[in-house]
Amino acid sequence: MPQIVMNPSNQIISRLGLDTTGAIQKFHTQNCLRRIVKYMPYRSGATIKLTIAQTDISKPVILVNVPYAKYLYYGKAMTGSAPKSVTDKDLNYTKTKNPQAGPFWDRRLVAAEKAVLTAELQAFINRRAL
Repeated sequence: MPQIVMNPSNQIISRLGLDTTGAIQKFHTQNCLRRIVKYMPYRSGATIKLTIAQTDISKPVILVNVPYAKYLYYGKAMTGSAPKSVTDKDLNYTKTKNPQAGPFWDRRLVAAEKAVLTAELQAFINRRAL
């Protein structure tokens, strides 16, 4: 009877692009990055441009590395004195450029577009399988 030799699971996962730095993860991170910006506040566009520039799509994380990002993300105003701290006052987002802007960008994206994100990811996986 022939013997079946199987590669280690981590090697199979990597070959298929399913690991954290694989093609499937890169596609998903890039797709989320492309879509999440419409849920982010936009006044001058600097935060969004920095987010796009700072995010390495080979890593499964979208990076918003600016000093005020925490306040924008949670939607809370900060005090005007140094060191700045969070207040209980809600931010009033400008919605002329991004009408869906508000706090918790990642959660807003998933709530509004989870089915589309899933379908696009599945389509990418299906294309790779051919």
